[in-house]
Amino acid sequence: MKYLALALVLVLATSVFGLEKKAYQMRDDFGTEPLYDCQLQYYYYIPCPTYSWFWAYTGFEPGDIVGTWYTIGDAGTGGFDPCDPTDCMDLEQFIVLDFAGYGTVYPGLFTVNFEVWCADADGCPIGQPLWSSGPYETHGGWNLIDVVPPVSVCPCVVEPDPPSAPRFLITATHIGSNAAYPAWGMDNISTAIETGCELHDNGCLPVLYPRPYNSYFPTIHSGYYGNGGFTYCPGGPAWFIDGADTTPDGTLFGFIEMAWRARIICSGPTATEPSTWGNIKSMYR
Repeated sequence: MKYLALALVLVLATSVFGLEKKAYQMRDDFGTEPLYDCQLQYYYYIPCPTYSWFWAYTGFEPGDIVGTWYTIGDAGTGGFDPCDPTDCMDLEQFIVLDFAGYGTVYPGLFTVNFEVWCADADGCPIGQPLWSSGPYETHGGWNLIDVVPPVSVCPCVVEPDPPSAPRFLITATHIGSNAAYPAWGMDNISTAIETGCELHDNGCLPVLYPRPYNSYFPTIHSGYYGNGGFTYCPGGPAWFIDGADTTPDGTLFGFIEMAWRARIICSGPTATEPSTWGNIKSMYR
């Protein structure tokens, strides 16, 4: 019943805000990034054979809030080893996908404000933001957002004894005067299936769908939080449904994750691939 209720809420939200969707094929930026310690993502990357399918969602309004929340220690997708929840505590960068890139072409129209929060078990924010980017114009493609200075998520350890894994939320609030864009990239299971792609993830977790009915995680980590505030909290955000799913509760292809990835600093050596680079970077930090 929870899944059905969330799906119906999302159908209402997408109809009210006129969200549009379009399928794109794009290559991930693995191996082209700066040095890092460990990373965490929940979206699927399905090579077909080297590019993956994504959905682009547009049509937002000023004040709309979208986001993804993370639990350090999760075995995420993408082939990265889990970040050590007792050692990896500083968020230094996150990566988002925008298929439009109109923010840099029309400054002020499609501006967003990124924020980092501690999160509860449903992905809702706790307290005040730990960090805010201020007005930000995303460009087309993968955007690397630096958190300067890196923000500690130590306050996000909810249970101190024994310590729980930190949970944090990254949100983007549409503050531009138009706000229909960015065209947020989200993973796309249905088009990959339709085009005959082999459903394996580029990492240790194979693709399981529909989500979250058949998934490693009992919930989705990305969603729509409301307009002008966190309307759907407590309880968690309204999930985005796969663009080709025609069922009212997402039982065909399921719900999708935003193509956002968090990069975290670890205080000591890490086994995350490529671990050698992470260790070298830690030595000189």
